[in-house]
Amino acid sequence: MTILPLIAACAVILAIAYVTYGKLIMKWFGADDSRKTPAVEFEDGSDYVPASVPVVLGGHFTAIAAAGPVVGPIMAASMFGWVPALLWILLGSIFIGGIHDAGALLASIRHKAQSIMQVVRTHMSRRAYLLFLGFVWLSLIYVIIAFADVTAGSFAAFEKFEMKSGDQLIPLSINGGAVAIGASAYLLFSVALGLLLRFTKTPWWLGLVAACAGLGLVIAFAPSWAAWLADNTPLAFMNTAGETASARTWALVLLIYCFFASVVPMWALLQPRGLIGATFMYVTLAFGITGAVIGGLFTHDTSLVINWQRAFAGAGGEAAPYLYPVLFITIACGACSGFHSIVGSGTTCKQVRKESDVKPVAYGAMLLEAMVAIFALSCVMVLASDVKIKGTDADIIYARGIGNFMHLTGIPLAFAVSFAMLAFSSFVFDTLDVCTRLGRYVVQELTGLKGIAGGAVATLLTLGLPAAYLALAPAGSFVKFWTIFGTSNQLLAGLTLVGVSVWLWRTGRPVWFALAPAIFMLITTGTALIINFNRFLGDFQKAAADARTLPVINMAVAAVLFVLGLLVALEAIRIWRVSRTATVDIPA
Repeated sequence: MTILPLIAACAVILAIAYVTYGKLIMKWFGADDSRKTPAVEFEDGSDYVPASVPVVLGGHFTAIAAAGPVVGPIMAASMFGWVPALLWILLGSIFIGGIHDAGALLASIRHKAQSIMQVVRTHMSRRAYLLFLGFVWLSLIYVIIAFADVTAGSFAAFEKFEMKSGDQLIPLSINGGAVAIGASAYLLFSVALGLLLRFTKTPWWLGLVAACAGLGLVIAFAPSWAAWLADNTPLAFMNTAGETASARTWALVLLIYCFFASVVPMWALLQPRGLIGATFMYVTLAFGITGAVIGGLFTHDTSLVINWQRAFAGAGGEAAPYLYPVLFITIACGACSGFHSIVGSGTTCKQVRKESDVKPVAYGAMLLEAMVAIFALSCVMVLASDVKIKGTDADIIYARGIGNFMHLTGIPLAFAVSFAMLAFSSFVFDTLDVCTRLGRYVVQELTGLKGIAGGAVATLLTLGLPAAYLALAPAGSFVKFWTIFGTSNQLLAGLTLVGVSVWLWRTGRPVWFALAPAIFMLITTGTALIINFNRFLGDFQKAAADARTLPVINMAVAAVLFVLGLLVALEAIRIWRVSRTATVDIPA
């Protein structure tokens, strides 16, 4: 059996959920197009910029759907097999993640585009607000650390392998230098598109087509350009013999980029980059679907046959221990992610033109991200049993899998693999700069820093800790602290759902559909933090005296996250008990 029937069934399930359950939750939330959204009311051409659904969805989707729905599912499949991972992606995205995303975005819109932290402050207390604010900022720090390390690894990668094309084995390689060239072009074309749309009357779709066509040419020639640079310049990181720059160096370069991306106007980078990045995502999904159809129905390609031996077994042949809660924190972004609430209530809420757009932009984007995760998972489903997979190989596995889907449509294999690798790195870029901007917002909200200088200082404060952590951590160590990233991310989702539940309750609307997922996520992540703390304690005890800094940091972060999460939950219960009979008007 090929993966086509399984992928088709998943797509149908998600589509039905969007039409039916999506309509129900928008009714329960009370979406009303007669209300003026903050993007329209406060339009300023910089932060508040109302845009059409394709533009807003593109920016939101690429911001939330970074490497998380790729790395998480592959890591989970390597531990538990692909069936548990697939079930969590489907159920989590429909009944937890989608509700979380739509609730956070609509709550922010109703509160004048204030962050989800301010919503908590309005309906709970200043104490809960400060606790939540600290928790959010710490979670954003770990998002930046995780994804900067992942992207740096893809830029520093050099790997040779063979892939089957018909009866032939094609020798291929992934050159980090070529990926870096493509990623640089991706950002330059984004800036050019932003300037074009800002200062000319060019239709957005025409500029997008031109930018994507240019990127296609760059992808095609990037490997040869990287080889030329290696032979004719002192740029060792372009060396096709594998002498790449260290991932640590690339991580620093990425953080410098994040600083500038965080302070420029949204029209100059974030919105046009969102359009191009979303197009990459859509094209990847389209080629995945087309390749699965061609290979499954017409050519009966053996590379798409499901390996059922991997259904419940990890890379080592046995399922890893602690399926609960480890599975639910490893696959964060593909099923539910607290980071989405920060994106929704930080940047997306300032672009939505009317409240009904929340359904496609928030709930729809979450289900689209689930499909991204399913296609990433399918790259593991078809792997032979003797192929060992690791979390650090997620980018390579994804590039090979998506490249094979594209190749089945007639695209040359080398170009397809290069495209998939650049798509992977572009996904992460989108989250990195958005996350830095959101961290700036949090610091400014907490400190009162204003203006360009205040934004620059807030950005430096946000990037300082990731820079220090990545300087200490060895390359590829994101696999070690992915559990902290996943746990903090999912705990943030649980706390956001608590805040949304309090808002719904105090405004007299149904609560159960948001509160039940909140309770599940809080229990799951609390359990995971206890397990993480014990694991980091074990790392500390085994480490040499000069290598104990990171285990201590990780233990401290796990303990702080647990305490902060517990205090916010207890504060919500206290507020409910003292004001059970109180109601307030829905903010106009």
